[in-house]
Amino acid sequence: MGSTRRSYTAEYEAQSTSYVIGGETVAEVARNVGVHEITLGKWVKMERQERE
Repeated sequence: MGSTRRSYTAEYEAQSTSYVIGGETVAEVARNVGVHEITLGKWVKMERQERE
Protein backbone atom coordinates (compact mmCIF):
# COMPACT_ATOMS: atom_id res chain seq x y z
CA MET A 1 0.00 0.00 0.00
CA GLY A 2 1.46 3.34 -1.02
CA SER A 3 1.06 6.51 0.91
CA THR A 4 -0.43 9.62 -0.59
CA ARG A 5 0.84 13.10 0.07
CA ARG A 6 -1.64 15.87 0.49
CA SER A 7 -0.77 19.22 -0.97
CA TYR A 8 -1.95 22.53 0.38
CA THR A 9 -2.13 25.91 -1.29
CA ALA A 10 0.16 28.71 -0.18
CA GLU A 11 -2.94 30.63 0.91
CA TYR A 12 -4.06 27.73 3.14
CA GLU A 13 -0.62 27.50 4.74
CA ALA A 14 -0.44 31.26 5.29
CA GLN A 15 -3.87 31.36 6.90
CA SER A 16 -3.04 28.44 9.17
CA THR A 17 0.29 29.90 10.27
CA SER A 18 -1.29 33.29 10.96
CA TYR A 19 -3.44 31.71 13.67
CA VAL A 20 -0.36 30.31 15.43
CA ILE A 21 1.65 33.51 15.08
CA GLY A 22 -1.41 35.33 16.39
CA GLY A 23 -1.26 33.40 19.65
CA GLU A 24 -3.11 30.10 19.27
CA THR A 25 -1.30 26.84 19.95
CA VAL A 26 0.02 24.65 17.15
CA ALA A 27 -1.97 21.70 18.48
CA GLU A 28 -5.24 23.62 18.53
CA VAL A 29 -4.83 25.08 15.06
CA ALA A 30 -3.67 21.76 13.59
CA ARG A 31 -6.75 20.05 14.97
CA ASN A 32 -9.03 22.79 13.63
CA VAL A 33 -7.58 22.94 10.11
CA GLY A 34 -7.01 19.20 9.73
CA VAL A 35 -3.24 18.93 9.40
CA HIS A 36 -0.66 17.14 11.52
CA GLU A 37 1.00 19.19 14.26
CA ILE A 38 4.46 18.53 12.84
CA THR A 39 3.42 19.78 9.41
CA LEU A 40 1.94 22.96 10.84
CA GLY A 41 4.99 23.43 13.04
CA LYS A 42 7.23 23.31 9.96
CA TRP A 43 5.07 25.88 8.19
CA VAL A 44 5.23 28.20 11.20
CA LYS A 45 9.00 27.78 11.47
CA MET A 46 9.46 28.66 7.78
CA GLU A 47 7.15 31.67 8.09
CA ARG A 48 9.02 33.01 11.12
CA GLN A 49 12.36 32.59 9.33
CA GLU A 50 11.04 34.49 6.31
CA ARG A 51 9.88 37.34 8.54
CA GLU A 52 13.34 37.77 10.07
